[in-house]
Amino acid sequence: MISSFVSRVIATRVGRVALVALAWILTREASNRSSGFEDGPVLCPWRLLTGYPCPGCGGIRAMGAISTGQFEQAWLLNPVAFLVCSVVLVWAFRITPLIKLAQQASIKFRSQAFAIQVITMALLYAFVWIAAIARFSSGIL
Repeated sequence: MISSFVSRVIATRVGRVALVALAWILTREASNRSSGFEDGPVLCPWRLLTGYPCPGCGGIRAMGAISTGQFEQAWLLNPVAFLVCSVVLVWAFRITPLIKLAQQASIKFRSQAFAIQVITMALLYAFVWIAAIARFSSGIL
């Protein structure tokens, strides 16, 4: 029942935009009420096990900072949050030229050899992880 309701909501642009607006309001309120998500335990399993951040560390706090208009703070916490927000907005508004561009890039990427796909993704992951460790070492996370 819930899945059919969600399917009907995300089937329309108005539903998707309303869902994103609700998520933004909830994130903004949670961020404001928890001092930018600073009050609370570390939830990242990788960071709990190793003491080092994963590429996603700081992402929730960055989303909270974006929702409250603190873009510089969000960039320092985790720049990947801007990419995530952009993807969500493109999805919600169905921005056709950007969706077509993403589809073309996806087709081009999938046409490459599997080894090239794996190496590309591994390099991107490593780059984001190195950036996360650099943020952590500088005391930002």
